[in-house]
Amino acid sequence: MNKIFFTIVALVTLFMVACNQSKPTSSNEILKEEKISNLENINSENFKLEVFAFHGTNQCTTCKNMKANTKVTLDTYFAEELKSGKILFQIVDVDDSKNEKIAEKFEATGTALMINQIENGKEKIVDLSDFAFEKANSKDQFIKELKQQIEDLLK
Repeated sequence: MNKIFFTIVALVTLFMVACNQSKPTSSNEILKEEKISNLENINSENFKLEVFAFHGTNQCTTCKNMKANTKVTLDTYFAEELKSGKILFQIVDVDDSKNEKIAEKFEATGTALMINQIENGKEKIVDLSDFAFEKANSKDQFIKELKQQIEDLLK
């Protein structure tokens, strides 16, 4: 029992250290950050799905891949929905004080992938963070599975 507990603690610690590298994301990354200046003023009733990729200032490769793969999925398979406003996609830095309210709403304290499904004015938050971390470094599998999850939510 002690070996299992120690192993779990070691893995969690390793994961947390990996996602808190001291090197911030450079502006030359494959994915350019898409941010809006005032997230708390989004009128949720205008959108069917809100997709939020949360991150901290310092990011590991897995965190960066999660955001990039999410953007590729949306741009490739849901371009019309993005254009029409049926889907909103935003990347949110939880360490930026202007994003405090949105981070609190989704209980995001670091890297997370969340979808807010809005139907008839009612919100349902779907946390895809575990999936995103598990599949982020396998681009094709990530895209395939995220595409399916979004299609299911749009039904």
